[in-house]
Amino acid sequence: MNFEDFNHRMLALGVGGTGPIAVAVSGGPDSMALCWLLSRWADGRGVYVHALTVDHGLRPEAADEAVQVGAWLDGWSQQVGHHILRWETPADTAIQEEARRARYGLMAEYCECHDIEYLFLAHHRDDQAETVLFRLAKGSGLDGLSGMQECQAYDERLTLVRPLLDCGKAELLKLCGAEDISYFEDPSNANSDFARVRLRKARCVLEEEGLTSKRLAVTAQRLGRARRALEVISAQAYQNAAIESNTKHIVFKINILFMQPEEVILRCLLKALSVLRPLSDYAPRMERVEVILYDLMAVKNKGTPFRKRTLGGVMFAMDENLGILRLTREYS
Repeated sequence: MNFEDFNHRMLALGVGGTGPIAVAVSGGPDSMALCWLLSRWADGRGVYVHALTVDHGLRPEAADEAVQVGAWLDGWSQQVGHHILRWETPADTAIQEEARRARYGLMAEYCECHDIEYLFLAHHRDDQAETVLFRLAKGSGLDGLSGMQECQAYDERLTLVRPLLDCGKAELLKLCGAEDISYFEDPSNANSDFARVRLRKARCVLEEEGLTSKRLAVTAQRLGRARRALEVISAQAYQNAAIESNTKHIVFKINILFMQPEEVILRCLLKALSVLRPLSDYAPRMERVEVILYDLMAVKNKGTPFRKRTLGGVMFAMDENLGILRLTREYS
């Protein structure tokens, strides 16, 4: 990866414009390399780059490291400004997951306050491979196995951008060496208490059998293409089958819904749940949504009566006389 390659990637992604952007900078080689590339890209465009470092407070030296990152960036470009965001309430359990949520939450809040539309992340090809393996171990479906997206909506205002997904870790380390870019090594990357670290170590064995990071990333790209096609088909199916759709209740015409394949029906149900419970932090497990799908298939194929039930704060009920499936939000 060099600046010319990165510039072409940015053109292909079609993001950035002339407004301010933000980049997550932990101080590791990946994020420092991305910040350096973005600083060069921004120089010729008058774009201001907000480099955001989150101090999770999980290690005694983290605060000093965050300050050091700012010192490293200070001489790069007048178009780059460093800002430290602090997490005040560390969790006792599930540390990596809670820290990730806090990190994204803090950065999203910062971006909203500064009218920033794009937050750049330094996930690369090896991260993508680990993500696919991690989700495979969790039994994920097509959406999970398609990995991380290059451009992903975080909310209505902010888009996450990952321009390095085609680039390997070794290339970023090479860039850091060639351009004399300083960085820290995160000690948690060697801590086998974390599942992702164990998977990272297992990849060495898998690569000997041909399951390389590049092949996993290519698989994720192909699955992503299939996912995007299903999203288009499912959106059209939802529009055709839903005769009423708002944040209180959704009504599907059963005969129209049953014209679709099982996967499309499942996606219509998931879409309905997200419409009825848009701010819920606890989405129902896929297995529980699939139970409703299987019951609907039993109605279609065997004429089995549908049993009314509640899932994720939403009541599912069928009126066979009217030929409708009604989803109603329950208020606590």
